[in-house]
Amino acid sequence: MGTIIIGDVHGCYFTLKKLLNQLPKNSQIIFIGDLCDRGNYSKEVIDLVMQHNYTSLLGNHESYMLDSIDLALSCKPNRWIDQSYMGGKETLRSYKNAHDVLEKHLTWMDQLPLYLIKDSYFLTHAFALPYFERRDVAEKKHSFLVNRVKDIEEWGHDFEEGYEQYPFINIFGHETFDDVFIKDNLYGIDTGCVYGNKLSALELGSMKIYEENVHPLDISRITAVDIAEYFEAYGYFDTEVQNTTRFLRIT
Repeated sequence: MGTIIIGDVHGCYFTLKKLLNQLPKNSQIIFIGDLCDRGNYSKEVIDLVMQHNYTSLLGNHESYMLDSIDLALSCKPNRWIDQSYMGGKETLRSYKNAHDVLEKHLTWMDQLPLYLIKDSYFLTHAFALPYFERRDVAEKKHSFLVNRVKDIEEWGHDFEEGYEQYPFINIFGHETFDDVFIKDNLYGIDTGCVYGNKLSALELGSMKIYEENVHPLDISRITAVDIAEYFEAYGYFDTEVQNTTRFLRIT
């Protein structure tokens, strides 16, 4: 059974479903973090991951959600909601009339690991190989969530000397690339799905890349439920649309 690592999904449910259909059956699936925010279907994405008992790392956007949800639900100022680029509004919208589901998801998120080591692979949300020796130091948690390869001038002073020679391949998300970034012992697999590009996955060992272009509904201002309600109002019924939106309404 192979292991496949999936990049930042950011609420792109339809894209994720199509990507999963490409993957070999019975693969172990690990998500690199940032399941939520910006895309239209954070609730549905997290539901899918939980229902299949897939593994996921903690991303910075799960961290933002955990830190800000009480403020958001109390209508108090917070970056997650107030800054449009954060994507908190889209996430809350996906949980409309589903507070019990939200509570269950938050409990699950709160237990997500910051990193995983699998054989010679160091799996992290952000570029974190320079923090490998300090991976369990609480003060470095923020670096594991937000560090980028391109930020070396900002963060380089804090890197561990000789990290480039560590016997691990660091597979990470967070930093967007047009295509999977490959350099020495680094693989960056966030290919900007929620920005209109594609969702990527990487198979450990073979290092085979799987890709799926973003589904328009995942980032459209009009959601699948909106479309179904329009069709229903005018007496038009499409079986595929109805089945999909029925699922989205009840989960």
